[in-house]
Amino acid sequence: MSGHLLFAVAGGVLVVMAGMAFYLAAHQQLLLARRLPLRPAVFAGMLLLVLSMIGLATATSPLVGVFSSAVGLMVVLSLLPVAVAVFRRERSRS
Repeated sequence: MSGHLLFAVAGGVLVVMAGMAFYLAAHQQLLLARRLPLRPAVFAGMLLLVLSMIGLATATSPLVGVFSSAVGLMVVLSLLPVAVAVFRRERSRS
């Protein structure tokens, strides 16, 4: 049972890293002074996303793993820009 938990946690961490790679490749990102190069960042994001799908599919079932990765990526890509904007706003106030 603990092996499945390890794959689930690894899949979750990998999907967050994939979302960050996609975010840092965007022109509108505010986390870094300059965006990452597009092709290497997108390639890294895709590789991390596939690895997260494999990890989550190992922990559950293939279809649930793909669905969980997609939902996790949507959550990260929705919340990361908001979190960065709030962090930058709080940092500029102090």
